[in-house]
Amino acid sequence: ISSACKVTVNYKSSLQNDLLGLTRDTGLKLKLYVIYNDGDADRAIELNISLQDCACCGAYTASGVWKVFMCHNLGADETKDPFTISKDIHGAMYQFGVKGTAISQATNFANTGNISGWKTISGNGNWVSSEDPCPSGWRLPTKDEWQGVIDNNTISRTVNGGTTWVSPGTSLTWNDLEEDTGIKFGDALVLPAAGRRDDNDGTLDYRGPNGYYWGSTADGTNGYFLRFTSGVEGTHSYNRSYGFSVRCLSD
Repeated sequence: ISSACKVTVNYKSSLQNDLLGLTRDTGLKLKLYVIYNDGDADRAIELNISLQDCACCGAYTASGVWKVFMCHNLGADETKDPFTISKDIHGAMYQFGVKGTAISQATNFANTGNISGWKTISGNGNWVSSEDPCPSGWRLPTKDEWQGVIDNNTISRTVNGGTTWVSPGTSLTWNDLEEDTGIKFGDALVLPAAGRRDDNDGTLDYRGPNGYYWGSTADGTNGYFLRFTSGVEGTHSYNRSYGFSVRCLSD
C-alpha cells in the first residue's frame, strides 16, 4: 500500500453496547476491501469481518463441542464484568415453564421473604425455545448439555474478596456475605451462586453457598437443573415452582 494512502477511522461511541451478547453467528457483519497495486495492475482483496461481544463466553457441552453462552445470567446488569462475582450479575429468578420473570434482580435483593401468589405457575412439557424466557437466538441448555458442561470442562471456585466459600445458614443480607461466590467452567463461563426461591412461598435461601440453574428438560411435573455448592453436584429435578437462575446459550 502506498505511503500516500490515508485511512480515516470514525469510531462509533455506542459500539460496545451494540455488541453486548452478540456471538460469531449473530455479530454485526461488514466487508472490507483492500485495494493496492502490485506493479502490474490494481488488485483488491475482500475481507469478511464479524463484530461480536469480546467477552466470548462459553463452554464445552460434549467432547469437542463448544457452545456459546450468554456472559450474564438473564436479568443481570450486562454492563458489569461477568467474570467478577457481584450482586449486579446474579440476575432474575424464573419458574420452570414460565416465559416471564418470576422476580427481578432488584426485587430479589430488596425482598428476601415470601412473595404473594408465588405458587401459581403455568407451563407444560419441555421448556422449548419459543416459550422460554431467553431472547431470540438463545435458549436454555438441556439436561444433557448441562451434564456435558460438568463432564467436559475444568471446574474451579471463583471467590471475589476472600478464600472461604460461604456456608449454608449465612445471613442473606448482601453486606453480610463473607465473599461473592460462584463456579467457573473452563476459562469462559462463570455462574454466580445466586441461591433459589422456595417453591411454596418464594422465600429466598442459599444465596452465597449454592447456585441453581434451570435447564429446558422436563421430568414429569418437575424440571431439570444444574446445582452446585462449593463443588458441582450435577443435574437434578425439582418442582417447577422453584425460582432458579437462567443462563442462555446460543440456539
